[in-house]
Amino acid sequence: MLLDLRETIRNSKPIKYTLIAVICIPFALVGIGSYFTGGGNGSVATVNGEEISENELEYAYQQQRQQLAQVFGGQIPEGFGDEDMLRRQALDQLVTQRVVISEVADQRFAVGDETLGRAIRQRPEFQTDGQFDAERYRQLLGAQGGQVAAFEAQFRDETALDQFRAGVIGTSFTLPTEAERIDALTRQTRTIDAVRFDIDSIRNTIEIDEAAVKGRFDETADTLVFPPRARIEWIELSASDLAKSIEVSEDEARAWYEENRSSYMTPELREASHILIAVDDAGDADEVAEARAEVEAIIARIEAGESFDELARELSDDAGSASSGGSLGAIRPGLMVAPFEEASYEIEGEGSLSGPVETEFGVHLIRIDKIIAEEGQSFEDVREEAFTGASRDIADRDFFELRVQLEELVFDNPDSLQAAADATGLEVQTSDWLDTDTDSGPVLSHPAVRAAMFSEDVLDEGNNSELIEVADRHVVSLRVVEYEDERPKALDDVREDITEQLRTERAGEALDEGAESALEALAGGADVETYSEGDENTEALAAEVLTRDSTVFDREAIREIFAAAAPTDTDASTGVTELSDGDRLAWRITEIAVPDAVVSDTDTGTTTVAIPSEQAPLALSGADPQRGNAEFSAMIGSLTERADVELDL
Repeated sequence: MLLDLRETIRNSKPIKYTLIAVICIPFALVGIGSYFTGGGNGSVATVNGEEISENELEYAYQQQRQQLAQVFGGQIPEGFGDEDMLRRQALDQLVTQRVVISEVADQRFAVGDETLGRAIRQRPEFQTDGQFDAERYRQLLGAQGGQVAAFEAQFRDETALDQFRAGVIGTSFTLPTEAERIDALTRQTRTIDAVRFDIDSIRNTIEIDEAAVKGRFDETADTLVFPPRARIEWIELSASDLAKSIEVSEDEARAWYEENRSSYMTPELREASHILIAVDDAGDADEVAEARAEVEAIIARIEAGESFDELARELSDDAGSASSGGSLGAIRPGLMVAPFEEASYEIEGEGSLSGPVETEFGVHLIRIDKIIAEEGQSFEDVREEAFTGASRDIADRDFFELRVQLEELVFDNPDSLQAAADATGLEVQTSDWLDTDTDSGPVLSHPAVRAAMFSEDVLDEGNNSELIEVADRHVVSLRVVEYEDERPKALDDVREDITEQLRTERAGEALDEGAESALEALAGGADVETYSEGDENTEALAAEVLTRDSTVFDREAIREIFAAAAPTDTDASTGVTELSDGDRLAWRITEIAVPDAVVSDTDTGTTTVAIPSEQAPLALSGADPQRGNAEFSAMIGSLTERADVELDL
């Protein structure tokens, strides 16, 4: 259809002039400049007296959307593409950029003309054969709609920013005493006594009455809604499905094997030697004739009994092989220039000679020293693989042909998939209700499918979607046939969920009481095993040694224990932590230690003390780029907080 439209326009002057007029009208009304600068250029924010324009925000917003779309394969899923959220993120980025630019100016970072010129000349896109090309520089900037002066001003600012960033990151360092301290903290262990309260054993004993369920439902009814849902029709094209219906003949399988023979067979190799009589100009007939005559004379001398190897050492102009009697080792197809290779494989029998062979290097005399027969897997050895490969190749070919046809048909017939199905032989399938909370399989739950299903073009306009790639060589197109917006949930829909929620809350309250009681006992020096004895809902942990990498508890629980103050003679160090599974942990730190550095021998499986930590700290003193990056991020955050920012949105 598109080709027909193009040909119609090309052959019709009235249509051409009409289109030109339609295109020109907007330029006449609003001016060409507005197409490049946007309709309005008011201020959306001011940072330290510098304005951020609407155009800048719009550009940053579009960049944000493009990057997000790339993450999800071209379509932004519902919920991720909220316009207000993306604009706010784009504005935050612009504010941060202005803050940094302002600080760079205050710190008097600047880039001189010489430094700027050197940096531009080193950029590979402005080079030809490794050298700066001034004409290419101007052409590229012109092709991009830019101007040299504007580009150099922007690049000067970016280079100054890079200097500022490098100045912070590159000057960050760790003192030896800091390294030793970090090393000691890294290897520190903490020994605890603890009581763990199991939430499941409590939860299973709690009964929830209907009144409590109804009361919670009434409290939260406004938030209890089903997500929007839709029923769709879709058409699906998959190369793997096509392959299942393809019957491959013996001839097709053998043809596939021959096309891919190099993957299964090592070709015949020939060990060869040669004598080269070089010519300065391969196109000079007299030089070539003279070289051929020399080769003919060499052949005669060999036939008279002289040694090929000795003549190669004496007469060959190939310095690389002459010293070894002209030996080239094993050659294979594609390794040598065509005339040399063809002549080598035409020689029959080991020890046989060629006639004079002309190449771009001169005239050769070739001897075959050894013939190594081809070897590998025959067709019968890989018969099943050949049939599968032939089927896959046919399916791929059919897939790409059908894909082009399908793409045109779903576009040309936007209000139905039936025409596409009839023309391609594919089936229009109908789904049950689909929503964002339900897993409907790898195709219908694919993020790009869900995004298309609730998109404006498909949902509001009623069109077929474009082809959506859900896997390699697997595409679908869909249309919405029925849609329901958010709708409230009834009590019966959420009764089980609310019951479990209340049961968990009450079990947690019971555990909190037990944990507080245990905390008081631990702080008073109680024995954990004696404390939890006879209580099947608790587990006693005595003298549990923890490192910062321990996995016996959640990562957050380990962090909390290591963040606690060290115990003293008068004050115990205790706490209660809620674990990720809902269990409660009441703990008491009994010992803090810093063991010597150790070395693990992976061959013997042993771990031995190597040297004290102060001699080999895990944290090294000196320049610390990682710390520098953290300091740079912290500095940007501080500058942003202190900046004079006024939002005009």
